Amino acid sequence: MSHKTSIQKTDAMTVALHWALVGCLIFSLITGLRIASDSTDSVFAKAMSDLLLQGDVFQWHIWSAYGLILIIAGYSLFIMRAKLTQRLAVDNARLRALKSSDSSARWKAINILIFWFAFALIIAITITGTALYFFADLVPFATIAWLHQIVAWMIIAYIVIHIVTQLMQGGLKQIAKIMNPKLAYGGAAFLAISATAVASIVVTNLDRLNIDTLAIKKTTNAPKIDGNAGDAAWQTADVIRISTNRGVNNPDGHVSVDVKMLHDGNKLYSLFRWPDSTHSQKHLPLQKTENGWVVLQSEYGIQDEDDYYEDKFAVMFSHQDMLAGSGATHMGPKPLAEKPGPAGGRGLHYTVDDSIVDVWHWKSVRTGSVAMNQIDDNYFGPPMEPNPKKKRYTGGYTQDPHTGGGYSMNWETFSDDGIRPKRLPKLAEQLAPFQKVNLDPTVGDDVAFYMHVDDTIEYSEELDTYPIGTVMPSVLIKGPRLGDRGHVTAISRWQDGWWTLEVVRDMDTGSKYDINFASTSPMYMWVAVFDHTQTRHNQHLHPVRLAMELDKTAL
Repeated sequence: MSHKTSIQKTDAMTVALHWALVGCLIFSLITGLRIASDSTDSVFAKAMSDLLLQGDVFQWHIWSAYGLILIIAGYSLFIMRAKLTQRLAVDNARLRALKSSDSSARWKAINILIFWFAFALIIAITITGTALYFFADLVPFATIAWLHQIVAWMIIAYIVIHIVTQLMQGGLKQIAKIMNPKLAYGGAAFLAISATAVASIVVTNLDRLNIDTLAIKKTTNAPKIDGNAGDAAWQTADVIRISTNRGVNNPDGHVSVDVKMLHDGNKLYSLFRWPDSTHSQKHLPLQKTENGWVVLQSEYGIQDEDDYYEDKFAVMFSHQDMLAGSGATHMGPKPLAEKPGPAGGRGLHYTVDDSIVDVWHWKSVRTGSVAMNQIDDNYFGPPMEPNPKKKRYTGGYTQDPHTGGGYSMNWETFSDDGIRPKRLPKLAEQLAPFQKVNLDPTVGDDVAFYMHVDDTIEYSEELDTYPIGTVMPSVLIKGPRLGDRGHVTAISRWQDGWWTLEVVRDMDTGSKYDINFASTSPMYMWVAVFDHTQTRHNQHLHPVRLAMELDKTAL
């Protein structure tokens, strides 16, 4: 006579927490792989790019990290309250069981040790993740990011080992236990769930409290906008240092930006300073070859140039305090299923709630030269419809309307194989300064690579008598932008390894694409440093809260 062996049950709280932990862990790993795939030296994660999640991945990764921490805390409280610590004890009996002839007892002891190994890994990934999130300016970013990634791979390995050892301990019946809950330890479970809910509220609010605030004082002594930070007015202003990370061409991927702001009731004055050892002005130079003119570049064709590009800087303002760029950063090769993907497969900027995020995009050659002295006034908004006349789709990232002025590139159509210039200088000697420039993109220079349109003539092969090897700027400047896109005036100076950028803008421009600094609504700011890179800028996840002192006058 045979009988059917029933599958053992596990208390419902352990089952629920186990699967919640599994879900958070997997979600954290796949969002982490998406973030890792964006690195220039990524191999495995990049190969999996088409299979990974796309969208507001930074936000999701942070939420999954919160979940992991809270689940571990809840399970620890449950174990202690239910007096089940013996389940996980590594005592003499368990150590002796490692040598037991009873395979089930031996594998049970091994599983306990493996559990503690997993617990150590979760602590390690929590510490490294917390360091990246809160203290990235205190530790070398590249080192801690590498450690975080190594621990993540070890957790993936643990998952496989955990399944195998469970099977070795009791076969499929052992696995089935975690899917067969029973009601037990109700009081301890209720306490753990309640404590975890309270902890989630506390953690969320602590995260919000961690947002730094910059007070914007009112002044009657406005600074002179000339790229010089020595004005007396700036000595009265509060300063905040923003730690930015993950960019290319920077030591350890880290750059700190010092920010000051003042206002006089009508205009907002801003001062940004950050270190940069190279004054990079070689923005996609043109060079004459035996086969005609070519653009010096490496990955410009996919909008991912990290060599021949100008230094840039961006500031973003929003009324929302969402992390990771106000919810406007969406990663992946095609984050919008019904729209084109980005050329480089890295992601798009857009908002999902029809809001507008004000973006100031300073480009040291194109808008920061003395021919313009402006910041390009842009915004992130809802996803746009694709424009068949434009090769590049940018999601919701675009420029404010303008009525004249600005810059253009000195070619009709870009090609890796070569281009036909639109214009040539009126006088050959205008190109003399560019022939002396070291074309190594890692070497800085003092010659801004642009030509004023008024100093050029229309290209023709008859006029193109320049010798092979001639270098010519690719940027053509008409003059300052007119209209909405030209609202922000900026004058910059690079000296002794530092960029200084002074900015002024009306507090209220009246434009629906601009943030109103005279508004009483909350305002938040992010900054981004581009060290001669097109898109791989430094960034920071926590915004800075702006506190406008509208009724006080600074002396």
